[in-house]
Amino acid sequence: MPELQIVTDPKRVEAAFRDADERDFPDWNSHPLSGQFSRNLHAEINREKPMHKLCAFCVVDGDKPVLMAPATYRNRVVSMYGLPMALAAHRDLGAKRRKHAFAIAFEHLASLDQAADLKFALINGCFGSNPKTATDLACIDQLAAAQSHIHAVIDTTEGEKIIHREVRASYRSLINWGRTQLHMRYVNAKSPDRALFEQMPTFHTHIAGAGAHGNEYWEVYWNEIIAGRGEVSLGFLNDGALAAGTAVIDAGDVSYYASGVYDREKFDKPIAHYPVYDSILRASQRGTSLYDLGEVFPSGTADKKEVQIGFFKKGFTGAFRLRTTWSVPLGS
Repeated sequence: MPELQIVTDPKRVEAAFRDADERDFPDWNSHPLSGQFSRNLHAEINREKPMHKLCAFCVVDGDKPVLMAPATYRNRVVSMYGLPMALAAHRDLGAKRRKHAFAIAFEHLASLDQAADLKFALINGCFGSNPKTATDLACIDQLAAAQSHIHAVIDTTEGEKIIHREVRASYRSLINWGRTQLHMRYVNAKSPDRALFEQMPTFHTHIAGAGAHGNEYWEVYWNEIIAGRGEVSLGFLNDGALAAGTAVIDAGDVSYYASGVYDREKFDKPIAHYPVYDSILRASQRGTSLYDLGEVFPSGTADKKEVQIGFFKKGFTGAFRLRTTWSVPLGS
């Protein structure tokens, strides 16, 4: 049996990442937040404002990749552009071989840049209550510290009646009102209208102002959508003015509320409720089984705006999942 080895050559690593079969690497693209969409998106953000140094690598068995690490580092921390990275192991690795692959991966992480005096690596863990993935078990072996993040989620297989029943009572009238105010149009693989899609980044820049992202950032969204992994929905008023834009990206069996921008100046009521609710129902129609509204921040753990956004998300569901992030020590 050949010895497991680390591969750092950028061309070989890029090819391994590109050719990875999700059936063989179940943790590689199981959620948009940790999968290919997020890797591509944050690579573009880093190109706009370079802060993270690339140090991606693979563990190979002969010529066959068996563990992939889309790593970057900054300020003594190894991550994936500041987010927890998905250390994705091949499904067919035996327990001993898998343990060895993770061990040499962590050894390599610790030796990436001695001058940087790396402190720890942020690793993506399970999206649920039980740490049973290969990565979770490997991080536990490394005596890593776990942190839980609360996500508001919706089981889209339950059907519209139950989904609607779980919505906060005060939201229901706002959803009905928004339905009467907005004419919805959609960009997806079946309707790849590029001109319509381009209204989303333009609208986002108009509403968000400073800090808006460039064309390459939005190109990541476009590529996912035309590949059948998500949708942009745009809400127009009767006079043709754009008032709402919502982007949802799919990976595995999860639809993720990736971006939302709404013109609150046009109404004396909140306008976002119907577009978000509509996007949940449409995710159900696309066949994903879970809609992830994103992280809900407890009071005192984030700024006031983020806490308020979390309260907004909680209004669509009474169900939550915990996402685990592992901090793996890299020091001596």
